[in-house]
Amino acid sequence: MIISHGDLLERVQALTWVHAIDLGNGIVTPGMWGPPSATIMRALNTIDFRGKKVLDIGCWDGLWSFEAEKRGATTVVATDLNTQRWPADGHLTFMLAHEALASKAIYRPDVSVYDVPRIFPERDFDVVLFCGIYYHLRDPLLALSRLRQAMKPDGILVIEGEVTLDRAKCGAEFFYKNPHSNDPSNWWVPTIRCLHEWVESSYFDVLQEFLPPQADLLLAESLRRQRVPSEPQFSRVVLTARAAVRHDPKYMLPDGELAVFDRDAGSEHAD
Repeated sequence: MIISHGDLLERVQALTWVHAIDLGNGIVTPGMWGPPSATIMRALNTIDFRGKKVLDIGCWDGLWSFEAEKRGATTVVATDLNTQRWPADGHLTFMLAHEALASKAIYRPDVSVYDVPRIFPERDFDVVLFCGIYYHLRDPLLALSRLRQAMKPDGILVIEGEVTLDRAKCGAEFFYKNPHSNDPSNWWVPTIRCLHEWVESSYFDVLQEFLPPQADLLLAESLRRQRVPSEPQFSRVVLTARAAVRHDPKYMLPDGELAVFDRDAGSEHAD
């Protein structure tokens, strides 16, 4: 059933939105995070979504799920874990946008990232969107291992989140007693180098890095001066990475989560 303009506008205004989603006919959801991230858009522009199967982790209102669908993805699985988000009726925003856009995305609001390979054992996702999630997890490396297990060889991961702009130091600050940005859901902020290594150690090959323009300037200046700023410089970053099957000389033995992707461990995907 087609929703009238007035009814849709009224229903949109009755809900709390974090994503600004263009529903057409001049209606854009009032997302509290503002317009869609230009940095994520730049990363998505490097990916051919046509005919692809896409997994969106922590989809919230569904902005990136619908964007993948708009870009030609054949199957989009939009997941969230509604016990870990707010408000309690948060799933209603996704459902309304889904209806307004006549979307065919499959909505699973009961999926923890740690359970992805159990729920989706086919290992057939071409693209995984992992935006704004890793720093909210106590175990981000386990999450990356689980996502790798759900992907095709050569599948593309898009990972986005907060980092400190430091290419020299490989480390992550852990927040428990003193929440980062006064948000107790923030557990980790890695350096930009550390995020690269988290991803690479999970059997992905980083393809490209995307930073906001101001962060690019700050990094360029710190490299020119060959020193790290005394105070951490926080920024968002997006990495695209390809799911790899390879020998990894940096591991003595890959752990059980990842051994199947190591050529020397007799991976079923090694050919």
